[in-house]
Amino acid sequence: MEQNGGVPDYYEFDVAPSFAGEDRAVVLPIVRRLRELGVRVFYDEDHTAKLWGVNLVDQLPEIYGNRVRYVLLFASKHYVAKKWTKIERQAAQARALEQAEEYVLPIRLDDTEVPGMSSTVAYLDLRRHSVDVISQAVVEKLAQHRSAFTAQTPITQEAVAALVSEKPRGWEYLLYAGVVLQGLRKLESKYWEHFLRYAPRNGAVEHGTGISLIRDRNVLLSEIIKVAVETFTAEAQLAAFGAPGIPNDPEQVIHLGHLFVRIFDEILEWARTIHATSYGNEHARTASRIQARFADRQLRAMHKVAEDLSERADTLVERVTAGEEINTHAEQIHLKRMEIGMTVPLVFEVDPALEEDFKAALARLSR
Repeated sequence: MEQNGGVPDYYEFDVAPSFAGEDRAVVLPIVRRLRELGVRVFYDEDHTAKLWGVNLVDQLPEIYGNRVRYVLLFASKHYVAKKWTKIERQAAQARALEQAEEYVLPIRLDDTEVPGMSSTVAYLDLRRHSVDVISQAVVEKLAQHRSAFTAQTPITQEAVAALVSEKPRGWEYLLYAGVVLQGLRKLESKYWEHFLRYAPRNGAVEHGTGISLIRDRNVLLSEIIKVAVETFTAEAQLAAFGAPGIPNDPEQVIHLGHLFVRIFDEILEWARTIHATSYGNEHARTASRIQARFADRQLRAMHKVAEDLSERADTLVERVTAGEEINTHAEQIHLKRMEIGMTVPLVFEVDPALEEDFKAALARLSR
């Protein structure tokens, strides 16, 4: 069986609502709307004859644990009190433990806590979100699944084609986040070695005081950061992510992500060259090693951007559904927006204590 985009789906149903009978009246409109949107829904009343005489203790775990892509759990005071919903919930939670991606999609009808559901799991809420909003969110989840793309998915031509084919809301964000996260992951060893103040010898030897070289390095680092800021302009983001109503170009999104990674690597290499150089003058070595730490704040800030991208990518659909606008254009202003973090943060500031250490080291070189 295949869904849109040619990606195979081996589940009989896209979703199965798990709810108490007392809540059927509020669940049924969502079931109907999902079907109008082309979603395959397992709804118990459609299978009355098939389930007649069947041992539900065996059948319900099979349905809610194996035969659906997602379970829509309608949390309410009635839900936690029913024995049959307990069987459905436990089967779904057992399945959720076995797979890395989300499986149970909870929807609140009231404030009742559901046993086994973590307080950190993102909910939608039928008191705040309309039937259409919740239904569209389910469609977005299915589109993301069928695109076979997450922020962790390898950036291959096939994966990008599947993502662009489905175009789930926020696909550009997922693609950009994937490029940045995977690029920085390859540089993780260099990143941590920087803070260990280590680099393998590069064969370069500085015999003098190195003052001219130190000055040149300061100019170079400043220029790297200035170029980064000039590169990640509103115009560059517009070119990559497109203006409203204009199809976005995935190649431009990928290229912008690669530029972020290259700038991060340039700063790493700037400091790594300092650590890799051998110094005949011990004072020159000390001053240079202090200078290499000028990159610390900038590297940490860019690394934090990547961490934030990962966290936001994991909850993209839920956050958009909750009312956040995807803001990829610097000139756009929203009352409530999802900050994408496309820019390279400019934090080229030196810790005052580090700056004093550096000045003292230079003074010793000048004696």
